[in-house]
Amino acid sequence: MRRVAFVMEQTLGSVTHYLNLRRESDAAGNLEPLWLPVEFNSSRVPWALSGSFAARRAIENHLPEIDGVFIHSITIALLSGGQFRRRPAILSTDGTPANKREMRGLYGLGRQGRLSERLKRAVYRSAMRAAVGFVAWSSWARDSLVGDYGCAAGDVALIPPGVDLQQFAPGPRRNSLPRILFVGGDFARKGGDLLLEVFRRRLRGRAELVLVTGGQVAEEGGVQVHRGVSPNSDKLRNLYVSCDIFALPTRADCYPVACMEALAAGLPVVAARVGGIADLVRDGQTGHLVATGDAEGLGDALESLVVDVGRREAMGRLGREDAVQRFDARRNARRLFEFVRSRLPYLQEGSAE
Repeated sequence: MRRVAFVMEQTLGSVTHYLNLRRESDAAGNLEPLWLPVEFNSSRVPWALSGSFAARRAIENHLPEIDGVFIHSITIALLSGGQFRRRPAILSTDGTPANKREMRGLYGLGRQGRLSERLKRAVYRSAMRAAVGFVAWSSWARDSLVGDYGCAAGDVALIPPGVDLQQFAPGPRRNSLPRILFVGGDFARKGGDLLLEVFRRRLRGRAELVLVTGGQVAEEGGVQVHRGVSPNSDKLRNLYVSCDIFALPTRADCYPVACMEALAAGLPVVAARVGGIADLVRDGQTGHLVATGDAEGLGDALESLVVDVGRREAMGRLGREDAVQRFDARRNARRLFEFVRSRLPYLQEGSAE
């Protein structure tokens, strides 16, 4: 039995990934996961630095009792390169720092100077050189690991996170007007304001809009707002079941778990072509991809589904089939655990302290 520390960043969709992966612990086989969640803090210290300090401390505290390390995400691996030379480490990411460079402002982060950016990339490259394997959620992230950080393509496994297909499943939909669902804590970054504008201008009276968000937006005619909805909660699952279309015209995202949940629930997905979303939505088959900020394109895509029940139901069925094939949480957890196990031979005999 090999004991592996799973150091899991607790931000945004990574929280859901941690909960899903931990729930599937019995699929780890002869691996014994030691779960070490790293809680987000909103101090003035950049999260890449404070989170990396916390991750390094967590690993150090358990180093004598572990055979390897798995870290999600790479953001919090900045300071652990030295530990990776003492225990084999696998790094996981929904998007690398280079991927996210142009998104920094939308995540509330200041632009980096050229020197600072080069220094940060050099430190990450050093940590990555000490790792024995990588998990990328999307081809977008995988290509950056190889192209921006020099990781060997053979060391990178493309394994998306998953959803519980029994919990997120299609149900009967008998709405008098089609219901469009939006799930995004950061209302503006996720494009909720754009969606609301399009709804007001083109779809009010022909559809209803259901917003799940932490943003300060008020209910109005045809618009419901739900706040404080927890990941994987009964309320969230019931909202997916009760709606007909999922919309996420996000301005900045890596690989939103909500899109997988919507596909699993049998909803056609209309989303912006950002980050790794092109890996999630099969354009024209399980939904529509639109350009970032394209109000007309968003309106056209939504309207085509609002007026054609057969089209949205057919796309929803294909989306569910695709989720079963690609986003089964248990199957993908097993793939991840198998990949981690496959990299553990890099552990040198007798290295345990």
